[in-house]
Amino acid sequence: MKLKEFWSRNNLDEMQQQTLLNIEARSFWLLWGMLLAALIIQSLCGFTMREMAAEWIVFMVGCVYTVGACIRAGIWDRHFTADKKTNFLLSLAGGAVIAIWSYVKFSEFGWKSGLLMAGITAVTTILLCFALLQLCAAMYKKRHTELENPKEETDNHENE
Repeated sequence: MKLKEFWSRNNLDEMQQQTLLNIEARSFWLLWGMLLAALIIQSLCGFTMREMAAEWIVFMVGCVYTVGACIRAGIWDRHFTADKKTNFLLSLAGGAVIAIWSYVKFSEFGWKSGLLMAGITAVTTILLCFALLQLCAAMYKKRHTELENPKEETDNHENE
């Protein structure tokens, strides 16, 4: 059997295929959450970025691939819409999480320094997250429109 035939063969019926896709999706999000938790715990325990590099690279590759593949497929999310209000609320949530993490991380320098650093990182996170979500939303909307309304290709021979 040729390798191409091996990878193209599917022994599953439609229900089994759907079940397998659900299992794979849950597995991805479980691994994603565990990697995120490991990175947070390691950073709070004082690990350096050099010590966390492998986990960070794997985490970011997974994130970038997922976002890129979803935008390419014209899919945003099954629960959220790609609008400014949602993006701002999600950015606020991300900023709040980062503020708490920053305060815990930097409170060793005193509570005032911890609050200052938490505020700076929260505002920076909110701004960057909002900008990135808006950019991704614009790319998604453009791609979604392209997929929904494909341009008809004109044959060069018809014009002659």
